[in-house]
Amino acid sequence: MLSLDELVGKISGESGKAEEEVKTLIKDKQTELSDLVSEEGAAYIVGRELGVELIKDTRRDLKIANILPEMRNVDIKARVSSVFEPKEFEKNGKKGIVAGVVLGDDSGTIRLPLWNDEAALIKTEELSEGDLVEVTGAWSKNDSYRDGAELRLGRRGRIKKLESGEPGQAPSGTGGGSQQDAVRSSIAKASPGMNVIIRGMLMQVYRKKPYFEVCPQCGSRATESGSSFTCKEHGTVTPVYNLLLTGVLDDGTGNMRVVFFRDQAEKIFGRGANDVKDEFMGKGLDSFWEGFPAIGKELVVEGRVKMNDFSKEPEILANSVTEVNVKEEAARMLSELGG
Repeated sequence: MLSLDELVGKISGESGKAEEEVKTLIKDKQTELSDLVSEEGAAYIVGRELGVELIKDTRRDLKIANILPEMRNVDIKARVSSVFEPKEFEKNGKKGIVAGVVLGDDSGTIRLPLWNDEAALIKTEELSEGDLVEVTGAWSKNDSYRDGAELRLGRRGRIKKLESGEPGQAPSGTGGGSQQDAVRSSIAKASPGMNVIIRGMLMQVYRKKPYFEVCPQCGSRATESGSSFTCKEHGTVTPVYNLLLTGVLDDGTGNMRVVFFRDQAEKIFGRGANDVKDEFMGKGLDSFWEGFPAIGKELVVEGRVKMNDFSKEPEILANSVTEVNVKEEAARMLSELGG
């Protein structure tokens, strides 16, 4: 993988710009993106904008934090943080299947949706949380649900379970799953760019529509156009629904906005997207949220902290959520205290 100095030199040599000017462009790009990407990641963006191809030199040992939309031939090793089991959907009388995983290394996490035949890889590779996998020949696009990129396999992409090894310099972790890529933190100490595990209470929820429409073929957000919905890739579509819940988590040291998408939101609602949509349509906004039962519950939330583009305040994008298990939390605290 190229170092920052090597990236700057390559961009300078192929674009004709002075190295100091390239460094300034990289810093400006980091500022533009609220410092949510590393200097190397910003260099990839600057290089692409200047027409300099950097990807062919960085295919191996690529860090997740440096994966940007519109990359090709992406190869990574990572741990499986979450597994989304295959679910069926129907579009225009044809059935399809969608599944997926969240992958993590010491630099961050990324989603890898699996469509139709790809979804079978969950079973054939026997993928489960904590597994080390190798992804080769993938490509990336903008993630419609989270800040950054998501991976796609496509025709040439492969995902393979590995029996040994580590994802780059990632720590081995203590307990498997997404916790390998996150650290226990208080809200007061959580800052953008961190992958955190926080125990806190859901103090309130934002009263807005709890679901959104997506294209059943690619999973991108579908846009309402008159009486129909359209996808940028697939035109007019009959959408499927995903859940979205935004609230405020408080752990005693402070509070922070937290966003739950799809499967994680289903855990909070306790039911699927279609049931939530039907209830919302039947009750209306205020009645639906009145007395929401999850308010006041203690949760353990794992996710990435990022800066909200509009409020300019940090928020947590949840990758996993569970209700607090008192015995497990007590055992963890005793272990940390050496008990």
